[in-house]
Amino acid sequence: MMRKAFVVLFMAMIALSFCSKKGEEKTPLAERRFHEANEPRPAPARSEDAPLWITAVRLSPEAPTVLDDITAVAELDDPALENVSFQYEWYANGQELDDVWGDKIEKGKLKRGSWVYCRMKAVLEDAESEWARSDLIQVLNTPPALQLGPLGEIQVPGDFQYRAAASDPDEDDLTFELPSPPDPGIAIDPKSGLITWALSEEVVKRLGEKVEIKIAVSDGEAKAEGTITLQFASTTKKSEIP
Repeated sequence: MMRKAFVVLFMAMIALSFCSKKGEEKTPLAERRFHEANEPRPAPARSEDAPLWITAVRLSPEAPTVLDDITAVAELDDPALENVSFQYEWYANGQELDDVWGDKIEKGKLKRGSWVYCRMKAVLEDAESEWARSDLIQVLNTPPALQLGPLGEIQVPGDFQYRAAASDPDEDDLTFELPSPPDPGIAIDPKSGLITWALSEEVVKRLGEKVEIKIAVSDGEAKAEGTITLQFASTTKKSEIP
């Protein structure tokens, strides 16, 4: 009986150890470093004999996208000092960027959602400052861009077709829509942006000589909108973008 109880206890300890390790795997080292970097911390006290001291490290812009360079600038307690050089350490999502050495991260290096900060040290001849760190900033979403090309002639009655194009710097999946379709018969494919519309003389007569079609594209967070204008003239009409 005692042996059976010991075996059960041993198996329970193995299961508990497995669950603990499994839980640790959900929080990798990079994620832990990120949380540590995001924790507020007091600025280190300056020693009286410190020849150099960085009072702040600022990143610009404060709300970057993938289209922006991110630049780090240090503020010294003595701005009149000359010939001061700096060392940089850049971090993204808790991991040091070994291939970034200078004062900026070039656009396109990071993806949307990345969390970034920079550590800087000032150097003047044989004197060095303590490392100072910037605030943590996040690379934000970039809205998609809608491209509306020229339209050709369309016969009435006939089938109108037009394909709206769009691009997204973050390479997000895009969805097209018609916010206020001028007629129940008009439709747009949400993935391809292809607009189809079975036009009849009755539809043209009811809508008038000019019809605006509003087109929108979304990346799930931001939206871009544009308008194409159909100018009707008798049974053949030309379409143009204003």
